Amino acid sequence: MKWTMSTVCKKGGREYNQDYLAAAIGDNTACFVVCDGLGSYVGSEVASSLSSNQVIKAYKKHAKMGNMLDEKFMIDTVKEAHNFVTMYKETNPKIASSCTTIACVFSDSERTAIAHIGDSRVYMVRQGKIMHQTKDHSLAQMAVDVGEISQHTVRQHKDQNKLTRVLGSEYFAAPDIRIIESPLQVGDGFLLCTDGWWEYVYEDEIEAIFSLTNDPQDAITRMEKRLNKRAPSYNDNFSAIIAMVV
Repeated sequence: MKWTMSTVCKKGGREYNQDYLAAAIGDNTACFVVCDGLGSYVGSEVASSLSSNQVIKAYKKHAKMGNMLDEKFMIDTVKEAHNFVTMYKETNPKIASSCTTIACVFSDSERTAIAHIGDSRVYMVRQGKIMHQTKDHSLAQMAVDVGEISQHTVRQHKDQNKLTRVLGSEYFAAPDIRIIESPLQVGDGFLLCTDGWWEYVYEDEIEAIFSLTNDPQDAITRMEKRLNKRAPSYNDNFSAIIAMVV
């Protein structure tokens, strides 16, 4: 099984970029990671880069040893990233408050594991339809869960960026895990993105664009055009990975 991918990571209307992307592709295996450092906390770009790179290290170790992709492995992987960030902060008090979201995908083609903390998202698309979408850890999503607002209006909700779980805080918050037991198919695609991306690119558009093209760069370009038409000048950092099975 082979992969093709494309990425974008831009600061948007902010002074600097706290998003971070990482990816690694091997023989029949792949790992993709998107992190979004929390902008109101100094040094969160460090938390996002450290955690992303730690996950890639775990992937490389997994690919070498052939461990099972299961829930325990994914939780342990994210926890190792969390611990690495917190230990780093102990020696760098200036960034003691820094933390980040994380969304990652591991696949060995036969089994795919998705993990996330916060409001960076993973979409898995098959035959032009979203077959899995992560659920944000935010107060806005909690309002959806109790029926106060619709899923689509999360994008405009006043509490959209108030998170209930982050990576790198004082205590470890376990990620949500999804294990897809069935083998991947040619044409399957993944979109990993920060909230600065999905706020302006809607689910029906994601499905339509995946239906139109099997070129990740073309898909990224089409989605970014949608984003640029809608996003205000002060838009957040925005980042995305699109990966497709070919």
